[in-house]
Parts: sequence; C-alpha cells; structure tokens
Amino acid sequence: MRMPLDLNNARKCLTDFNFSQLFIEELGWSQPASRQAISMACLDKTFTRVQVAQLAGVIVFEVAGQDGRIPDARTRAALHKEISGLHHENLLIFVDAGRTQSLWYWVKRQNG
Repeated sequence: MRMPLDLNNARKCLTDFNFSQLFIEELGWSQPASRQAISMACLDKTFTRVQVAQLAGVIVFEVAGQDGRIPDARTRAALHKEISGLHHENLLIFVDAGRTQSLWYWVKRQNG
C-alpha cells in the first residue's frame, strides 16, 4: 500500500529540482525507459530532453535550452508538438541553466 504524499519531501524535491525523485519516490511513478539526454533542434534553437519518469503511457521530460533560458510560449508549443510525435502523452518541465526556475507544460486532451 502506498504511503500518503509527504508534502515536506515533495517540496524539497521541487526546490532542489529533483524531479526524478519527486515522481518516482514520492508520487510512485515508474523509472523512465531511458535517462539518455537527447539533443533536438526546434525553431533554430537547440534543446536537450531527458526522461524523468513514466506512468500509464505518460512520460515526464526535463527540457533545457542550450542558451540556458526557458523558451517562449511559441517555442514551448513547437517542442511539445515535436515530442508528442514520439510520445503522445507527456509532461514537459522546462528548466533554466541555473536551475532556479522551471515551467511545467502539460496539454490537456479532450475528445474532439
């Protein structure tokens, strides 16, 4: 039986940018199929994506830009579209180079 979520541990994972521990150890998600960093180009910029965790077909990725900044809304949408071609259901966590900011990107799908 799964223990209730420890909010202090979850908060620490978030502030430490330890998303893998948050999803796997605190939320009970599965290990990712691969932790290999994959480089990808999008709108003339380079990004790296790394799988963090997975559950029921949803894959969590940490995404970082080569320029060290969280991409703008247009670029985030383009990255989501590209990643969705490989992994239909996903949660993208964009991080800056200093690991001081993150932006979580999830697209809710509805019938039609």
